[in-house]
Amino acid sequence: MDDTGLLDAEAAMDEARWAAVERRDAAMDGRFVYGVLSTGIYCRPSCPSRPARRENVRFFPDPAAAEAAGFRACKRCRPDRLPDTGTPAPQVARRIASLNWPRIEGDLNDHGVARLGPILTPGDCAALTGLYDQEAPFRSRVIMARHGFGRGEYKYFTYPLPPVIAALRAAVYPHAARIANAWRGLLGEEPVFPASHGAYLKRCHNAGQKRPTPLLLRYGPGDYNCLHQDLYGEEVLPLQMVILLSKPGADFVGGDFTGGEFVVTEQRPRMQSRVEVVPLLRGEAALFAVNERPRQGSRGYHRVKLRHGVSRIHAGERFAAGIIFHDAQ
Repeated sequence: MDDTGLLDAEAAMDEARWAAVERRDAAMDGRFVYGVLSTGIYCRPSCPSRPARRENVRFFPDPAAAEAAGFRACKRCRPDRLPDTGTPAPQVARRIASLNWPRIEGDLNDHGVARLGPILTPGDCAALTGLYDQEAPFRSRVIMARHGFGRGEYKYFTYPLPPVIAALRAAVYPHAARIANAWRGLLGEEPVFPASHGAYLKRCHNAGQKRPTPLLLRYGPGDYNCLHQDLYGEEVLPLQMVILLSKPGADFVGGDFTGGEFVVTEQRPRMQSRVEVVPLLRGEAALFAVNERPRQGSRGYHRVKLRHGVSRIHAGERFAAGIIFHDAQ
């Protein structure tokens, strides 16, 4: 599609959004927000406030984008609060900023994977898990066994992303990009990843990678995910994130599932592969290498390949969210 076609499509989408605002459609809450130039406030589509004039309205995919443009949240409809939870999206960004990033970077340099600690509340996890059986938040569904990926299934989100996913993607990206650029420096390469996720998405879209890649995964008894790499085009940020949304339980006591450990393997040149098992709690995240990382050898730094997967579920049901920072072709 050429630029004219893209502009026409965006204009048509804005008119559909405006129609939702006019009818105060609560079903569209969480799909977008709108800002009013005359007041500097942004709202949910269902906001009961007096309707704004169309020429004063601007649309945004999520609260973070509206606030980045200088708008503040409406105190009547509270668009900055995530659906079905009491967590404001800016609070998610504060959680990410407060993490021990020097420790995280050290673990990534040494092992290719780092536990971040809890970044989502049980309410956040339940809200995301509750989306799985809905159609509107997703662009596609993948049955793993049909493609030889393992057993289980997952769904890719569509734009606009759920607010918590969008907030996490935007907040973690600058740290991941800084580490990725440092990795390039160790390999004698120039830094290429911009500081903001918005700027990086523009690069992805210019390269023809326009489909969102964050996803929800669901596993039942006997399900597993084969070792793989999440590559969707030429643009690849070499780090991605997984968040466990279900509660693991020893012998299925007080938990949602047993088994289902997240694993990362590292294929070292002329050596046997190394396996890292990463135990996660509900709401806890791990940041890990997508496909390769630098490793220091006797002659300097060289690349080693990594793959990740999930071991077999013994009992119960396991949900997880995957956040990939580059978009797909």
